[in-house]
Amino acid sequence: MKILLAYSSKTKNTKKVAEAIYDEIKNLADVKLIDIKKQRKPLEEEFDLYILGAWTDKTNANKNMQKFIDDQNIHNKDVAIFLTCGVPREHYHAEDSINNYIQFMEERNNNILKTFVCQGKIDPKVIIVFKILTWRDPNFIHKLTPDLMDMVKESKKHPDERDFRDAQECFKTLIEKISNP
Repeated sequence: MKILLAYSSKTKNTKKVAEAIYDEIKNLADVKLIDIKKQRKPLEEEFDLYILGAWTDKTNANKNMQKFIDDQNIHNKDVAIFLTCGVPREHYHAEDSINNYIQFMEERNNNILKTFVCQGKIDPKVIIVFKILTWRDPNFIHKLTPDLMDMVKESKKHPDERDFRDAQECFKTLIEKISNP
């Protein structure tokens, strides 16, 4: 089985999760790991499974990953997707984000075999933007409340070893299931 494990990472959260997944599955299949920033030309080969990891931006996979998917014509494929998100995976924002990523992939007629969400560190620049937007509009949806600041503090601990193990187990189980139907 040939697998493309591609990721888009801004603050290295998604890269770390992708590398953990790669370490777990590299002996189970022929896996090509790529950082999409470094993939300038079309892929010349087809894969049996596309595992695509992105960081969350505006409750979806970031624009670079979306562009990569369209530029590489990842349509009508078997895919597994994962996101890193600044909130815990149980948070409604994480759920909305993975659901929007699923919808994006389904609009391209992809068969989604597995999804995974992992908390990651929040980019400090996001907090600066939130401060400015709160200052401009007191009704801004992402006010820097004590609850939000607690979430930011907690996000600094992620991804952690448990997150990596959960990601590894998720994709290892998928590949074993596909390999041994």
